[in-house]
Amino acid sequence: MMEQPYDRERAATRSAAARRSADADQSAEDHQSGPARRSTASGQPAASDQTAVSRESPPSADTRPLKKKTETFTGNVVLVDGAYRLALAKEPDTLLRLTRARRASEFEKEQILLRKYYEKIISVNGTRQDDWIWAADITGQWVSKGGPTGANMNAPKPTRP
Repeated sequence: MMEQPYDRERAATRSAAARRSADADQSAEDHQSGPARRSTASGQPAASDQTAVSRESPPSADTRPLKKKTETFTGNVVLVDGAYRLALAKEPDTLLRLTRARRASEFEKEQILLRKYYEKIISVNGTRQDDWIWAADITGQWVSKGGPTGANMNAPKPTRP
């Protein structure tokens, strides 16, 4: 049976939870022992105390799943400065990017390519954050009245992501 990406995510969250509980147990022991810490003959803290400090790593980029408030967006796909973006029907000046990712750190990696929707009207379910619609699902596509029908593979190639 093949391992799926969500299996790796579950395993990573389990190991992170185990590390947090181990750190909590360690800090509980430190508080119980009070100010009497082990020290070497030279009066310096023992090596185990130094490793406890070095074990703490600085916080990395936030990789937790974001809170989802799903909305439906409708707009045209346009080519702006060499990149395809969604121009909302209600706010034509706002250009948005779509991603399937549910973590802010993965937005770029899981971006939805909009070339095949060029000059079409699309309906998207997702959550808006800054210039992104994340956890996006394209639920419909239409051609504007009197527009060409069929596949849109003659759209210009994007020059930037």
